[in-house]
Amino acid sequence: MWIAALLISSTGLRAQLVNGQQAEVLVSDQGASQRSSAYWLALDEILQRDLPGFEANPQRKEVLNEATKYVQSFRYKRVDPLMSESLLATRKVREGAEATSVIQITFPDNVAALVQQRLAPQPLVEETIEEVESNVLALVAVDQDGAQFIIGGERGKKFQSRMVQLGVANSLDFEFPVLDDADLAVIQPTDILYNQVDRLEAVMARYDTTRRMTGALFRLSADAWQSEWRFSVPGYPERMATLTTATLDEALITAISELANKEADNFAAGSIYQNGDQPFQRSGVGVRIENISNLADYKNVLSMLRTIDSSVVTESLESGATVFRAKIDSSVLRDALSRQQQLSPLPFAPDGSGELGFRFQTR
Repeated sequence: MWIAALLISSTGLRAQLVNGQQAEVLVSDQGASQRSSAYWLALDEILQRDLPGFEANPQRKEVLNEATKYVQSFRYKRVDPLMSESLLATRKVREGAEATSVIQITFPDNVAALVQQRLAPQPLVEETIEEVESNVLALVAVDQDGAQFIIGGERGKKFQSRMVQLGVANSLDFEFPVLDDADLAVIQPTDILYNQVDRLEAVMARYDTTRRMTGALFRLSADAWQSEWRFSVPGYPERMATLTTATLDEALITAISELANKEADNFAAGSIYQNGDQPFQRSGVGVRIENISNLADYKNVLSMLRTIDSSVVTESLESGATVFRAKIDSSVLRDALSRQQQLSPLPFAPDGSGELGFRFQTR
């Protein structure tokens, strides 16, 4: 483990590694700003040593920000008057001021390698790209903690209006369906799932290289009795454990939506594509989950799901993707939907292109 050292005072900041793998941080106080500076300076020292050319790397800020996530420990202690003469000399010569405390910051030995792996551009697997052409339901960005965010679509203006009302941003880019970082920090699993297939590769390339986001591609299988979502996490297999639960829940929700299309005659008729909305422009089945504005509403859908006798198969692929397959008995689904009090499913008839849609609408 690396323990990084900093020398901090009112006159400036400096980091150093002492005795190979051990170091201490001298600070003039214990303010939060110095804690933040300690992380950055300690990491900068380590990465300059372990990553050739790091000092001139155009992604230096992003690399440092990523590396702070690997801090293992951070603690203070008072300055020891009996500390080594070499360290005291360094303190006096380089600082020109008395430090009152020592900070110790510990990182894993391979922090540089970990950061390199996380930030390396990772293309989507070819088989997933091929499936996108006809089967993708929605494109969702997934951050490193497993939180899911929506990337816009053809009808993103309605979504844009809602985000502006919430004060998220003044404008969102739905022509090129990527949200700004500030938007991604606010939006939760929300009420619109859209996809622009023809721009998928450009979108995912942008996320993988500049925002350290991984891509999630969700598709419906041709089999009406089965919903299959492929969750692609190229290059990041170690994150699968933290992403599995949320992704599986979403896959099962989609399975319900798809099967509900087959049971449309059992529900009150609803209107599709109101207020000038346009239907999906590509062939295949398009499932729309609308007006589910927060995670609590998703939980309502899941509570309904738990009453359904379903089977789930999980398959890990060599490409780093994971496939979830959920099978649900449609007769049980019909009964569960009819008993659900919080959600009102509205079936949509095929439009002129033969496409289907479905939405859950909260009461």
